[in-house]
Formats: sequence, C-alpha cells, structure tokens
Amino acid sequence: MNCHSVQKKLSAYQDKELKPLEQEEVSRHLLSCQSCREHYEKFEQVWQTLGELQEIRPDPWFYSQLSRKIKEPRQKEVLPALQHVFQLLRAPAIASILLAVGIVTGTYLGNILVRYDFFPYRPTQPTYLQEALFDSLKVFNTAPPGTLAYGYLQMVSYKENESR
Repeated sequence: MNCHSVQKKLSAYQDKELKPLEQEEVSRHLLSCQSCREHYEKFEQVWQTLGELQEIRPDPWFYSQLSRKIKEPRQKEVLPALQHVFQLLRAPAIASILLAVGIVTGTYLGNILVRYDFFPYRPTQPTYLQEALFDSLKVFNTAPPGTLAYGYLQMVSYKENESR
C-alpha cells in the first residue's frame, strides 16, 4: 500500500471498519512508514482530546420545542401571491423583467435630466464672431457628409428656433 491510500483509510482503521486483510495491510504499513505513523498518532490525539470534552446537555425544554416546531404547520409568508409568482418564474425570466424595468426607468430619468428647464442656466448663445467663423467653415466644405467633422459642424450650427 502507498502512503496516500493508507492515509485515506486511517479513520476506518481506527474504528476497525476495514476488512481484516486491509486492516493488516494498514497495520504493516504503519510499522514500516514513519510519516504515516506520525500522521496516525496525530489523528489519535485529536480523538483523545475530543473524548475528554464534556458532553453538552441541551436544556430540558429543547426537545419539546423542537418537536413542536417540526409538527406545527408552516406559517404563511408575507406576500403569498408574490411568492407564488416567483415560484412560477425562473431566474432568466426574473432577470429579463428586472432588466426591462431598469431600461424603462433609466430612459425616463434620462429624459427628465436632459430637459433644458432642469438645468439652472442655459448654454450661452454663440456670439457674432463665432457665427461668422462657423459660416466661413461651411464655405470651404472641408467635412464631407458622413464624417465626424460633418456631424460636429451640424451640431454646432444647430439653432433652436430653426427646429421649431
């Protein structure tokens, strides 16, 4: 027998639960192997220490309370209808519902935060100099449609009164 298989059987060896042939093989191995013998001695010390501990006796009413709790019917939950719904739904369905609620809530809150009247001050209107600069950039048409620069120019040249 090798050390690994012997160490796995030490508990059964101590309790004499092994077959007589296995018991003899483990015994012979323990006589020949110092490492396994030390492991078995530590194992025995633990059992001796556990045997020296005093038995903890429960209170006299413990068993009567335990049997009463086992026999009494289960109390109804706070929201039995909601509990029944969650039992019918599986985790992916619950996750999908929560995701949908999160998206709707986020969209609603995002729309509230984007409104101009929510901010304490509005962005300043571009000055005449800035408008002249942007108009001169349009003449050169350096940004072909579909590019990032074209999108930026469209965004900067947007006027609130033109969209209404």
